[in-house]
Amino acid sequence: MRRLVTALLCLAALVSCARPGEAPVRAGPAADTRWATYQADVTAVRVSADPRSLVLTVALLGDADGCSRNPRITYFTEENNRVYANVVQDSRLSEVVGACPTHTPGEVTLTAPGQIADRIVVLNQEPWKRNGAEYHRCDPTFGCDPMPTDRCDPAWVSVAVRGMDVSRHSTGSVEGCDGTWLVMTVPFDPVPCGAEARPGCDASVNVRRYFLRWAGQGGWATIANSTKAGCGDVRATEPTFPSRLCADLPRP
Repeated sequence: MRRLVTALLCLAALVSCARPGEAPVRAGPAADTRWATYQADVTAVRVSADPRSLVLTVALLGDADGCSRNPRITYFTEENNRVYANVVQDSRLSEVVGACPTHTPGEVTLTAPGQIADRIVVLNQEPWKRNGAEYHRCDPTFGCDPMPTDRCDPAWVSVAVRGMDVSRHSTGSVEGCDGTWLVMTVPFDPVPCGAEARPGCDASVNVRRYFLRWAGQGGWATIANSTKAGCGDVRATEPTFPSRLCADLPRP
């Protein structure tokens, strides 16, 4: 009985020593602070004096000893006239919340067995293309090919269709385009039953007409869609949409 009373008194003393408003500190699982390997994001690529080498600027974890060390190239290969490499860094604090809140620039040299010349360089699965003494990251939409200057180009139309809530098999049929405004029909799913129709599958296709406006770097933006003839639905939303592109169109 005496031992129980003594234990309770000790516990009460510990609690009374806690600061008002503070919860007792409880020990939790320790963060893993072993060195491990992580990707180092590439922010710039430039040509070096050695035609076999490139200088890569990378974003290293910063602000504390143990955030980053040994930035380097790991995987390297050359295929289909392209150079592929992964850029990594070691860190023992990456998993510690708030330990490495910033990034600091670092440099890594990529060296190939032969001259790199004008080949596409793919770093951490992102392609870069040479432009003079520097490289530019290829566009996520058009890759390393130049963007079409013609806004009515089928490539821009395909980008617009991929952004719609339709089947990945759907394609747009352009009915009118002047570089600022676009009208096209798009089937919801042109192959709903697959290449060979499944038994009991209804192969009907829901086709709608889409009206779009050029939105700059992002390409075409949908204004309205309709299953009716003419311009009625779109001009109710956008009165300046040119009637010459849609006035004579039948139902899609």
